[in-house]
Amino acid sequence: MRLYRGAVAETSGSPFNDPVNAREALTSTRPVSMLPAIPYPPDTEAACSMRLLLFALAAVLAPALALAQTGDPVVAKVGGVPVYKSEVDRQAAEIAPNMQGAPPSAIYQTARERVIDSLLVFAAAEAAGMDQQPDFQRQLTQQRRTLLTQYYMLEYLQERIDDAKIRALYDRTYPGGKGKLEIRASHILVADEETARNVIAELDKGGDFAALAEQHSIGPSKSRGGSLGAFGKGAMIPAFEKAALALEPGSYTTDPIKTRFGWHVILLHGTERPPAPDFMQVRGPMARQLSESILQELLGELRADADIELFNPDGTAESQ
Repeated sequence: MRLYRGAVAETSGSPFNDPVNAREALTSTRPVSMLPAIPYPPDTEAACSMRLLLFALAAVLAPALALAQTGDPVVAKVGGVPVYKSEVDRQAAEIAPNMQGAPPSAIYQTARERVIDSLLVFAAAEAAGMDQQPDFQRQLTQQRRTLLTQYYMLEYLQERIDDAKIRALYDRTYPGGKGKLEIRASHILVADEETARNVIAELDKGGDFAALAEQHSIGPSKSRGGSLGAFGKGAMIPAFEKAALALEPGSYTTDPIKTRFGWHVILLHGTERPPAPDFMQVRGPMARQLSESILQELLGELRADADIELFNPDGTAESQ
């Protein structure tokens, strides 16, 4: 480790930029922004599937949540079958773009008539026995399974997530009112060890880090003089992060660091823990994080008690 006295342009930014309502936390798909200049292994397939499921849950069921609070009055009956206001409201939302300028009452009446028409067609289909066809029964089973799964998991989460638990996670994540550790560093990425050591030799002679990065680096930060800006723990691959955190601010690695991307010469500008973001600003992402943890635990328990058999696409048994 040697001290570097040159200056490199730095960038920074907060990944927390969008206050979200706690209930909306189960539906929001807004990504949390971070800027790793070195690619990091992507989320696992299981984690991605979990997020997609979480986003789908409330997107499908949010209307049901609202109705549970406000009620859903009957606004018509067709052969004794009730038509609920929620059905008309959903139809109205679909047709409103094509009825611009029409008064709300006209949109409402048109939507109600369309729902009535759909019930009449539904009754005709039942009378024709279409609900007994094998393909219909198969699709009905799939839809029932999907809907039951969504309702069960949403209710499961609602019973286990509240403001107190979200606040507790916030306090654990930001102890002492401080934000997550931010690392500010630059690097020069080259293809082989010899080139990396030559770069270090130039730095030892007083060479300018940014100029050497622009001259030798093969990484995308080359045009920024090697600057990676500010990044959090876990944003970089472990070997890189470990080497950066082992440095004193203003010093660079005296031995190149090897990763799967090549050989790195790293300059640490400094580390800091900025003030924690406001609770309401990160309430949504915290709720999603808590939801994922709870559902992962649930699925682990269900899988432990389940008898699962796996087959190949052609239906043959998978080899163990």
